[in-house]
Amino acid sequence: MKNINKTIIRVLFGALTLTLTFTSCKKEFLEVKPNDSISNSEAFKNLTTINAAMTGLYDLLSSGSFLYNLILNSDSKGSDAFPNSTGNYGRFINEYQYIETVDNGNLQFHWSHGYRIIANCNQMIENLPSAPISDANKNLFIAQSKAIRAFVHFILVQEFGAKPYMTDPQALGVPLMLKSAGPDDDQPARAKVIDVYTAVLKDLTEAEAVMPSSSTGIYTLTKNGISGILARVYLTTGNWAKASEFAKKAYAGKPLSSSASLLAGFRTSTSEWIWGVVSRDDDNSGYIGVHSFYDPYDDGYSSFRISQEFFNLFSDNDVRKTQFKIPASRSLSPTTGAYDYYGNGYFTSKFIFDGFTNNQVLLRSAEMYLTEAEAEARLNTGSSTSAAQAALLVVQKRANPSAVISTNTGAALIAEILVERRKELFGEGQRYFDMLRNKEGLDRTASTSHWSKLKLPASDYRFALPLPQAEINVNPKIVQNPLTN
Repeated sequence: MKNINKTIIRVLFGALTLTLTFTSCKKEFLEVKPNDSISNSEAFKNLTTINAAMTGLYDLLSSGSFLYNLILNSDSKGSDAFPNSTGNYGRFINEYQYIETVDNGNLQFHWSHGYRIIANCNQMIENLPSAPISDANKNLFIAQSKAIRAFVHFILVQEFGAKPYMTDPQALGVPLMLKSAGPDDDQPARAKVIDVYTAVLKDLTEAEAVMPSSSTGIYTLTKNGISGILARVYLTTGNWAKASEFAKKAYAGKPLSSSASLLAGFRTSTSEWIWGVVSRDDDNSGYIGVHSFYDPYDDGYSSFRISQEFFNLFSDNDVRKTQFKIPASRSLSPTTGAYDYYGNGYFTSKFIFDGFTNNQVLLRSAEMYLTEAEAEARLNTGSSTSAAQAALLVVQKRANPSAVISTNTGAALIAEILVERRKELFGEGQRYFDMLRNKEGLDRTASTSHWSKLKLPASDYRFALPLPQAEINVNPKIVQNPLTN
């Protein structure tokens, strides 16, 4: 496994990765190899080569073993979705049981690949100001590079920080890499959690400010997308006013899609997709995509299930409950199917595997409405919660046209919103991070579906993932997270 310093030196003093090629066999991890690269001096000589470098940066970010693994890892650590006890191909079993070790391959890849992405971002940010392109294009590419650098630091500090921000912002976070590292530079130590978040917010704020409003689309970051990441970060740090402000900016011009679209398998973009990953025949994550693991037809890994307790949260008139019906074929609507409890839990048709060309949503308006609702509810814990109730109703009414505005206030309203987040966003990689920021802990002891009956208080050491031993071996400044309570 690579470590942070070898990764940075290899990327920065070798070549900028431009494109990736993927090869695979049935139900095996894909090998990710550079397909083409150019020297740093060539990468920034004109708009064509810079566009290629930017494409390569997005390819690095969308690596299945990084981004999709992150989503599935988050799902597996909660109590709503989980890997089945049999036929799971050994995927996410340790993560589900909270028994990751310092040699866990998934975590090692998250670490090394995350810093590889950051290293490429630094190259873009440092070289673009002198590139022979227009100021508008410079702003566009620098904004995207800073936003991606912030997004990856945000991921890493949530995974590997010794404590969540809301628990202890002074705890050890992860190394901050905000400039290119040379072979003679000092090895980086872990920055404090608060310092990582300060840098993340600085990057995102600067990126949002210069990102041209004319830049649109879904599969690259836009002003809406950067605002959506800002809303997540502000929610994670408890800045409720800013979380609400940027959630509104993120969903502006991105209305919720129809209720019928929720049953279409989340394979293609809809009006509410703010940011996502596009998959093509020649550029995809194959069997390690989210759709593969949730696939109910055994064409992918088909190993993730939904717990009975989570299923019971949905009322019969909630269209999202139909996402647990499995039609006879993927071409039919889930409304024609039946609930399918197989193994330890329910299958879901929320993610239908159509081979390797399933696009993956990363941010959508429904999440932003729920972020606004939660932030407004926490800002106004008394009776003046109309903004929170109104934002919540947007999501509830799409799921159930007969829904009426909530009469809950205070803690009851916040609890209702958090349950709504679970129902709306399951399978989208938010559950574990919501648990961390809300200090929820984990309790599966009463579950009839879960085969790992864990009960962990929010203070348990296992909520801080172990840092890769390979990194500690080469960098004496890296302090390991506690490995026992």
